Amino acid sequence: MNPTRILWALALGGASLLAALNLSAQSMEAAPSAVRMRSTATELLESLSAGQRQQAVFPSDDPERKDWSNLPHTIHPRKGLSLGELSAAQRVKAHRLIQAGLSSQGYLKASGIMQLDEVLLHLSGQTNSPNPMFGLRFYWLSFLGEPSADRPWGWQLDGHHLALNFTLAGQEVAMSPTFMGSDPHEVREGIHAGWRVLGAEDDKGLALMGSLQPEQRKKALLSADAPADVITGPGRDKSLSKVEGLPFSELSDEQKTLLLTLVDEYVRNYRPDLALQQLDRVNRSGWNKVHFAWAGPIGPTAPYYYRIHGPTLLIEFDNNLPPGRKTGPINHIHSVFRDPQNDYGEDLLKRHYEESHRRAKP
Repeated sequence: MNPTRILWALALGGASLLAALNLSAQSMEAAPSAVRMRSTATELLESLSAGQRQQAVFPSDDPERKDWSNLPHTIHPRKGLSLGELSAAQRVKAHRLIQAGLSSQGYLKASGIMQLDEVLLHLSGQTNSPNPMFGLRFYWLSFLGEPSADRPWGWQLDGHHLALNFTLAGQEVAMSPTFMGSDPHEVREGIHAGWRVLGAEDDKGLALMGSLQPEQRKKALLSADAPADVITGPGRDKSLSKVEGLPFSELSDEQKTLLLTLVDEYVRNYRPDLALQQLDRVNRSGWNKVHFAWAGPIGPTAPYYYRIHGPTLLIEFDNNLPPGRKTGPINHIHSVFRDPQNDYGEDLLKRHYEESHRRAKP
């Protein structure tokens, strides 16, 4: 089905997305994504040496679960097992795990961000440095608990400008928070000139803000200046409790389509069954509770920021100055995708333990 029709079913149907699309949880393939991740994670772990496995696996409730960062490893040291410490065969298994959680679109973005870090390595002149800040080697995999069909577990990929967090309980999967960034946002020199890993997130946000009428813009605008970064970055999980901006209900039909396709750009980074589950969560909580907000000017001359926020959805995007610069062109993206009720599988794990407790009662 056309993605726009799916989104309109979400926004206007009133019933759950599953009913709107005449799909059951089974036909959405909720189980195969969980099974696929469990299988690929097990294959990778079985390929590790005892020492590597000890590095990679943590207790399911370990603080490592939330100790991710968008900063380079020289500023925020990582735990886990880096891609640079894996053999070629093990890296193949690591990439299969990443693909088990992401759609082809999401995988191309994630692998593009990592490859862009290799470009940044060359642009920084650190190619021959004994301890460079950037590069494909410096992305770490961590497992929170052992892959299991009945016990909660999770996995994380963490490095510069990329953090993936998946939590699993039985056949259910939570996939937030996710951080994606790019520096440079657009490569402007060399053989890669013109490459934009997160171009759609930028263009679609600008198109939505540009479509607003003056009174709508007044409601959407939080500030004439953009914040220095996304608000709910690493270590700031609960920094935004208040929903602000222009309500979905006050958008025209054309503007609703722009917002829905912008949300779709983020949600469709995950495998189709997981994307549909997340969209259904938003639908159940109500699109009219979702707000769009903006800070900064509209255009490429100064930093700007947008936010899409509701009970089960929080997207932030920031296009700002490159690190260390106070003037000049903006060309540095940070974005975060969260579910305020289910980050790190909070809602999922709560339901899992409640159901387990009920089953355990005599």
